Amino acid sequence: MSRGPWEFEEPLCAEVGVEIFYTDDKDEKKVDSMSTYAMANSICKQCPHKNECAEWAIKNELFGFWGGLSPKERTNIRRDKRIPVNIDLKRI
Repeated sequence: MSRGPWEFEEPLCAEVGVEIFYTDDKDEKKVDSMSTYAMANSICKQCPHKNECAEWAIKNELFGFWGGLSPKERTNIRRDKRIPVNIDLKRI
């Protein structure tokens, strides 16, 4: 079983806060969302935990930018690879 991102040693996202990894817009094509995701992606690209974070998020996260992947990108990966998402409904 893979570990959750909160268990990573010094992830880069922890240095900047979580705000840029989430957007209020559900439409990822809106300019504000795109620029927010671009900032988040620039941080993820440099993080040594990017792949592990992305793998975890594909299986466990519906919202936010994780491991360099937007919610839509993760949805597409899950659909293409037929990966079920393990969502804890108590968190939503």
